[in-house]
Amino acid sequence: MNSAIVHLEQSVREADGKLDMITWQIDAFEKEFQDPDNEISVLRLLRSVTQVKEEYQTLRRDILEVQQLQKQLSDSLKTQLSQVQGHFNILRNKIVGQKPTPQLK
Repeated sequence: MNSAIVHLEQSVREADGKLDMITWQIDAFEKEFQDPDNEISVLRLLRSVTQVKEEYQTLRRDILEVQQLQKQLSDSLKTQLSQVQGHFNILRNKIVGQKPTPQLK
């Protein structure tokens, strides 16, 4: 029980330190970007990041679609190969089963 309390207190101290760091970073960001010119560049950067994210998602969807098509093609080829092997076995058995009858001279 005592160990759990010590662990909890340590977690609270770490969280407090992280919150202080986040607060400091937000303050620094706000001070740095009070200039309207910087705000415009930040907005452009955000738009660029959003565009890259959308292109990545589109690319990911395309890749998943290609993988799905590859799997379908692979399954189809396996089925066709199995059918060809079945036909080959049937034809081979017919050929082997039809022994030529000896002709009398």
